[in-house]
Amino acid sequence: MPGMSKNRLNLAPRARRVKECLRTILAAPMRDRDVWVLTCAVMLAAAGSSIHAQDAPTPSGLRAVTYTRDVAPIIATRCGACHVPGGDAPFSLATFDEVRRRGAMIAAVTRSRFMPPWKPEPGFGQFEDERRLRDTEIATLAQWVERGMPAGATSKTRADAEAPRAPPVEASAGWGNRPPDLVLRLPAYALRAGGDDVFRIFSVAVPIASGRWVSGVFLRPGNRAVHHANIRVDRTGASRRLDEADPLAGYEGMIARSADFPDGHFLGWTPGQATAVLADALAWRLEAGSELVVQLHLRPSGKAETISPQIGLYFSDTPPATIPTAIRLGRQDLVVPAGAARHLVTDSYVLPVDAEVRAVQPHAHYRVRAMDAWATLPDGSRRPLIRITDWDMNWQDRYLYAAPFWLPAGTRLSLEYRFDNSEANPRNPDRPPTRATWGWRSNDEMADLWLQVLTRTDADRITLRREVGRKMQTEDAVGSEVLLQRDPNHVNLRNDAAGLYLALAQPAKALLHFAAVTALTPGSAAAWFNEGVALDALGRTDEAAARVTQALVLDPSYSPAHNNLAGLHLKAGRVSDARAGFERAVATDPRNADARANLALILAGTANADAALAEVAIVLEQKPDLLAGMTPMVWLLAAHPEPGARRPADARRLADRLVAQTGRRDAAALDVLAACHAAMGAFAVAIALAGEAESATPANQPLLRQAIRERLALYRTGKPYVLAP
Repeated sequence: MPGMSKNRLNLAPRARRVKECLRTILAAPMRDRDVWVLTCAVMLAAAGSSIHAQDAPTPSGLRAVTYTRDVAPIIATRCGACHVPGGDAPFSLATFDEVRRRGAMIAAVTRSRFMPPWKPEPGFGQFEDERRLRDTEIATLAQWVERGMPAGATSKTRADAEAPRAPPVEASAGWGNRPPDLVLRLPAYALRAGGDDVFRIFSVAVPIASGRWVSGVFLRPGNRAVHHANIRVDRTGASRRLDEADPLAGYEGMIARSADFPDGHFLGWTPGQATAVLADALAWRLEAGSELVVQLHLRPSGKAETISPQIGLYFSDTPPATIPTAIRLGRQDLVVPAGAARHLVTDSYVLPVDAEVRAVQPHAHYRVRAMDAWATLPDGSRRPLIRITDWDMNWQDRYLYAAPFWLPAGTRLSLEYRFDNSEANPRNPDRPPTRATWGWRSNDEMADLWLQVLTRTDADRITLRREVGRKMQTEDAVGSEVLLQRDPNHVNLRNDAAGLYLALAQPAKALLHFAAVTALTPGSAAAWFNEGVALDALGRTDEAAARVTQALVLDPSYSPAHNNLAGLHLKAGRVSDARAGFERAVATDPRNADARANLALILAGTANADAALAEVAIVLEQKPDLLAGMTPMVWLLAAHPEPGARRPADARRLADRLVAQTGRRDAAALDVLAACHAAMGAFAVAIALAGEAESATPANQPLLRQAIRERLALYRTGKPYVLAP
């Protein structure tokens, strides 16, 4: 009626939001469109219940919410990791105009907690850098939109304005809070427009003249077709040779077994992951001549893409105070039946030593609905590690505990993944659902959990690494067999399976796989060499020598073959032939630290102590882990039958390192250190060390205990121990 005031529904905000949704969906790459369709659905649902309040006044007594004072800090800290120019998100929120243009969407998706993505459930582990918004922050964003999205009194319009405590969204040109010390670029790879996901592996040389301590690694993908990346280190050149054999940039297939994560660190990248620079106390060693092995999971976007990520390395001058260990739980024999709506996959592991848990990283694919991990302590109490009730393969991360915590030896670590392989799972990649098994492809499945832990002593670390290493190798062997059922002629898979069986002291199974590779690639020197390795482990030395000789016929410069053939000569007592073979191994590849160590042992045994020590120095620079196998060398330097061939002071320095490395718990290391002191005339010290060695001798080594007692008796009479001629 004329003159009557009417309430009118203002539809302008909803129309604007529809346009905003369409622009966002069309701007997003194809792989992200399902995410942004859902985002827009959430936003439009919220739009129906909201009113346009562009000019609504601020209620009396309430402080006006402004962008510069209230909103910018939230955007910078919670959204800035992804929503920057060239970032992982399909649009930037780096400026006031960019935020205001999408204000309604921001309010809607934060109200629903769809964004920012943060999957761990509260109360099941507290983590650093949580992106989960507080209720007050969500309310602030909503109020700002409802009040017309005012900029505030300042003239600044950057997202970091009036937010000095918040990390800037464009710090150091996309590298985080500071630029890296060294930047490496992967060679450009042309990704096809469509088809299945691509797993491409690149070997990238690191141009450093000497070893460096690394405190951080960060990958800038440069393209949203990169779903995630894993980064390992290879010092053998095996990954480089695989890369060079492929005419395109990188190669497809399995990662070489020589490429591994360094010292218990998880190296990789997922969308939204911030640059992680470690404390100096946790830096890891990168030796000269090493290569970074980068596995990229690439998802075609609907158009051809050029993929060329960058990797930034952050160096430290401080050696680590402690070395972490990685523990992986997971099952590689998993089978998820088609149509199964609630299929559980579980695994567990009992800690053999005390461990401080510092980080956790779950990993699975599309069919998982939820996952849970916890620790059951020896007293029966239970501590949560992480829980995710809405698993999304697109949002995986490494989570650092805000307060690392200790778990005692005997604690059982448990893992449970719940799979939904039914039509009701919107993320199921197969329509209709099909049977799913373990595998690397994204339409396969995984159910892993990585934990990064510290131990109280280095000896405990060695124990844990050995025990958990066996568990992981056993599971990896299962996985290799699963993949070989699909592709029995896959050479790299065969080699990986064989290498795992050798590590598990199952050379007969290894030989089956190596022999299959030789049949598939008869012109490969490596194939003949590997078969020889397995035959040698089985005690079939003549057959082993024949295989290794054939490898050298095919490739006379193959250093590992020279090394192993020399070892077979040494077993047969042909010392001169062995020395010549080790020398050829070093000449053909000066980086072959194993061959150098063997040559050093021959030199020490043949009264060439100074030459042996020179080789040892190079070995320990190239491959410090080989110190653990140098006990025979130390015995020769300390107690050689020829007095002129002894170097007891040098032997003692090596033995000191051995004892320190084993936490004074290894009887053999303590025994040889005692012999060194006796050779130098320090019999009181030798007696004390020999007594310590006797006490540390395991009950199942009665011969070692008896030998230590006999040497102890010698020291008590003031005589050193001398090896028999």
